Amino acid sequence: MVGAFVSAAPKVSPPEQYFPVYDYANDWLVYNPQYKNYVPFSQGVNEGTRFVSLYIDLIKNRNYVLLVKAESNGYLFLEGSLQNKITANQWQELNIDSLYKIYKKDELLLTVYGGPGIGDKAVLLCNKKKLTDPAVIEQTGRNFINIKPITFTPFGNLAAITLIIVLMLNAWIFNLNPLSFIRLINPIEFFNNDPRDQLSKMNKPHSNTVIFFVIISSMLMSFIVIYFSSNKLNLFSVSTILSEKSNTLQIVSDFFVLATIFFVLTYVKYILMVMAGNMLNLDKQIDNIFIKIIQSSYLFYAGLFLVVFMLSFNHVNWITDFRSYVLLPFLFFYSIRFVALYVVTKPPGSLINLYLFSYLCVIEIIPLIVGMKFAL
Repeated sequence: MVGAFVSAAPKVSPPEQYFPVYDYANDWLVYNPQYKNYVPFSQGVNEGTRFVSLYIDLIKNRNYVLLVKAESNGYLFLEGSLQNKITANQWQELNIDSLYKIYKKDELLLTVYGGPGIGDKAVLLCNKKKLTDPAVIEQTGRNFINIKPITFTPFGNLAAITLIIVLMLNAWIFNLNPLSFIRLINPIEFFNNDPRDQLSKMNKPHSNTVIFFVIISSMLMSFIVIYFSSNKLNLFSVSTILSEKSNTLQIVSDFFVLATIFFVLTYVKYILMVMAGNMLNLDKQIDNIFIKIIQSSYLFYAGLFLVVFMLSFNHVNWITDFRSYVLLPFLFFYSIRFVALYVVTKPPGSLINLYLFSYLCVIEIIPLIVGMKFAL
């Protein structure tokens, strides 16, 4: 990006070894709480503010350097993270190429804290007049303070609300039926194929404990789908039924809508399981298989929820690099579950085993294939 210095602002001269390309004197921004966004700095309104910001285009400005200077001591922030102290009247150099490698973003938010207003602050885009070491920012990057302020985003609020609701429901189930709860959250119990001690003998698909487990699993699935959607990964075109998610109320509303849809689909699947099972004379196995499906889904999505929860609160953006592989954990889980269900529920008799294999293909493999085809 090549520009001219703004005549209304005083000219700032960089050190001799730099050639000025663009002066950001007329591009300063301030955060407006009313609009929840950055707006242009107004001399008549914002002259008392000590925090001023700029958006730096890292793509167009490759091979350049940024020079930052303030007439009084201050602090430099990048993407809301404190980087280092600005010493009065000393230039700080930031290499654009190195910033792009570190942050992997097209645009970077730079914030300077110092004296009031913008008169004592300067940010220049420059080109070096001679070749020097291009890794200046990488050396200083190892010494970053990296203190991030607490930020509250709609998705972060949703994550906290989901965690609270899930914990409350788990506590409610435990108080309602402690023995069933402990057995359902025990992964080893999934592989229990003793016909005299099956979970389905204690809990039916329409019992309170199982219904609450379906509700929790539906909420966890809803949270995962919204997480992907908020990271521009539109699974099953759910964006068509979601709002713009501009505030917490809207994203929480979307969360409950999706959770309701998943809950209904789970019991629709149970009805179809009953119909298919009756045709194959597997009616005695249906409840046992359904409860094991709910148990495994609960454990898988609870683990996935905890991983996503930690990554989102630590601002780890992994989807960009692993977008092509995001469905692999789901493919692995459902494939393993198909094999495990067949092993732990197969009764004696080759004919019945064939019926069971066909039944599991109908309720597990076919939905998996269709889901993978239309997920993206």
